[in-house]
Amino acid sequence: MVEEKSTKAVKTVSFMTVIVFCAKFLGLFREILIGSVYGQGYKSDVLNTSTQIPLLLFDMTLGVAILSTFVPVFNNFLCRDGRERAEKFACNFISVITVVAAAVSLLGIVFSKQIVGAIAGGYSAEKVAETATLLRILFPSIIFTAVAYICVGLLQSYGEFNIPSVISLVSNLIMIAYLVIFGDRLGLTGVIVSMFFAWVMQLVIQLPALRKKGFKYRLSFDIHDSGIKDVAKLALPILISSWVQPICTVINTAFGSRMGDGAVSALNWANKIYIIMVGVFAYAVTNFIFPKLSRQSAGDDDEGFAKTTRSSLGWVMIIIGIISALFVALSQPIIKVVFEHGAFSAKSTQITAKALFYYSFGMLGYAVCEILNKSFYAIKDGITPMIISVLGVAVNCASAYILVSAAHMEIGGLALASAISSIFMAVCLMIMINRRKKNVITALFVADMVKIVICGAAAAVTAHFVYGLVDKITDGGMFITLMKLCAAAVPSVLVYAVSALLTRIELLKNIRRKA
Repeated sequence: MVEEKSTKAVKTVSFMTVIVFCAKFLGLFREILIGSVYGQGYKSDVLNTSTQIPLLLFDMTLGVAILSTFVPVFNNFLCRDGRERAEKFACNFISVITVVAAAVSLLGIVFSKQIVGAIAGGYSAEKVAETATLLRILFPSIIFTAVAYICVGLLQSYGEFNIPSVISLVSNLIMIAYLVIFGDRLGLTGVIVSMFFAWVMQLVIQLPALRKKGFKYRLSFDIHDSGIKDVAKLALPILISSWVQPICTVINTAFGSRMGDGAVSALNWANKIYIIMVGVFAYAVTNFIFPKLSRQSAGDDDEGFAKTTRSSLGWVMIIIGIISALFVALSQPIIKVVFEHGAFSAKSTQITAKALFYYSFGMLGYAVCEILNKSFYAIKDGITPMIISVLGVAVNCASAYILVSAAHMEIGGLALASAISSIFMAVCLMIMINRRKKNVITALFVADMVKIVICGAAAAVTAHFVYGLVDKITDGGMFITLMKLCAAAVPSVLVYAVSALLTRIELLKNIRRKA
């Protein structure tokens, strides 16, 4: 029975990983189309900034807090009080969040110009005004996105993981279809309107699945509901702890807006590739384990909680280890293959690749933070991640100032500052999770982490050496560059796998047993 459940879990996570990969790939293809149509300059900066800001504010006010507070409280009611009580809380939560999201949207519309000016202080008055105009169109999408996030939490709690995994796939397809059909014929406004419609569809496509699960929304607005009070207690620390990525993006935008046209776009595109590759695996695993961790915490299953967290970290770290190695070694040809089309020039490739190179050093740290944050939220501890996040932001700010102002690393310095912050927070979270739950991070696990870093370094050196050889031998266009990438990646992956076996990484043995 245990083996059957383990096999089912592996299949579910594998399917989610494939779907998330497809969604992230389409998201990347969407960015390729935008880069091809608008290049890396004035218009791409306006578009990237206007689409970033609603996401930033959503993440800083509602996004992570919705899933991270709703899922543990809903599952607690589900386990202890039954489905009727849990769904009563869910209806209240939807109503309260809708009102809050509407208020955030209204404030965003009213103060859009001031928000752009504060975040992108280096933009000209014309650039600020054009960005603010597009921003007003997008802000109401926060309402639909907020409710969509709650629906994701509901479906995952009911054991439905496929539909929530598909929502990004659908929204990216809508955007791609628009860009392929219309390009720039309707201007930046057309792109923004299509993006608004794509975000609305993330909610719409989940509704049939919710009805099939028997959930019906009943209008209710009881702020005195004990579940709402539990959420309120968790919300503030979780909100603050979720600010790291948005604030790091704000810091990069503030510095980048003073580095000339195209700098903000370069950072944004490099960051998106970085987040896409980490997200394919980290998000699939965390979305699957979060309801399970919440139930294990509610049932006082400390041993199961530790094993679930540790095995999840193991899965993600082994995969991210080789990906980060390849990105460090091959950042420039990767950007060339992905983005250097149409208006995206070779110079743009150099700038974006520099950012991706330094971002890549933080991949493992980012993945660890994603999983351990969920572990803390599952035990209803938002304070610890909050404190570590505040420290992480301070580390990011200090690193950015030193690397940009003192070391004059410009875009590379901003990306490296983000990587340093991710690594710092990952180490702190691993130390603190053991103080809350025993034996989550064991000495053997730490030894495996060190081995993964060593294996990754060997793989990166291999990829860099092999690519250097084939690059001298052959020259050509995009297809040739792709072939050279493959030629460098294959031996690198083999070196990583052999190194992992020779160093006897225990995590691999556990994964083979479960598979």
